Amino acid sequence: MVGRDTLWKGIIEDFIDDMLRFFFPENAALIDFDRGFEFLDKELEQLLPTSDAQLRRADKLIKAWHKSGEEHWFLFHVEVQGYPDPVFAKRMFQSAYRIQDRYERPITALAIYTDSQKKFHVNEYRYEFWGTEIIYRFNAFALPDHSPEELAASDNVFAIVLEAARMGLRRSVKDDVIMNMKLSIVRRLVERGYDTNTVRKLSNFIRYYVHFAELENSVKFEKELDLIYKNRKSMGIEEAILAEVKEVGLKEGLEKGLEKGLEKGLEKGRQEGRQEGLEGGIQLAKRHIIANGLKNGISEDLLATLTDLSLEEVRAIIQSLKEAN
Repeated sequence: MVGRDTLWKGIIEDFIDDMLRFFFPENAALIDFDRGFEFLDKELEQLLPTSDAQLRRADKLIKAWHKSGEEHWFLFHVEVQGYPDPVFAKRMFQSAYRIQDRYERPITALAIYTDSQKKFHVNEYRYEFWGTEIIYRFNAFALPDHSPEELAASDNVFAIVLEAARMGLRRSVKDDVIMNMKLSIVRRLVERGYDTNTVRKLSNFIRYYVHFAELENSVKFEKELDLIYKNRKSMGIEEAILAEVKEVGLKEGLEKGLEKGLEKGLEKGRQEGRQEGLEGGIQLAKRHIIANGLKNGISEDLLATLTDLSLEEVRAIIQSLKEAN
């Protein structure tokens, strides 16, 4: 099962420009976006004690460049916190001084709170003993403080990420409500004219961040998603062929995934097993789509678009298909 920590780390890297513009609007003009960014997650992990590193699965250390000079670079420390932690602010402080000690560069920190426990949504750490005092204050963004309407109104694509994540705050929500929320966000992405790659990446985040209680609704969501993509433009002969290739592969893969879901449900508990079966079915469906596409002479680039996979992932599957034969 794809974990939320993995989703956050991936989506931050994919939309780093939009994320920084969203959270640091007053300073965004000072960032040299053209130079790109360097993600120092491995280096951050080495700076932290082993126990802390295991807890900090959704944190990022990002190297950015200032527009004012060739060697003027600085760091963003971002941590996504999804559960109540009374010592979270202290951990943020400990990260800050270890990062500062290692790099001796300017650093700013951001905590993104994705749980509903507001009393733990702090933005500073304080320490005082016999006249000695430390105050470490950091940027903080708490999802419960921002309505879906506010996030939906933003023209920054990262606000859509946050709107999708906000679904995770709600408890005991019926599948039909989750379905409507997910599809509404995807439709808005298409209506706003985002490119295919952007829609694909955001759809993956939406797909896995909040799960349906019933496996059948996950299958229904995939079908509705396909309809949205198909209606994005009228199909010519090439699009019609591609649609058929994808439909056949998706049907075969999801059917096998449903079977595996039932088996897993008996082994590990109904919901967990069915969800794993669905995710396995989706991956199997993509494999079937690629196999079916190869038979029809479809290029690797188009197969990547059809399956929401990178070109490297498509080539790896093609290689495994060849080895299987």
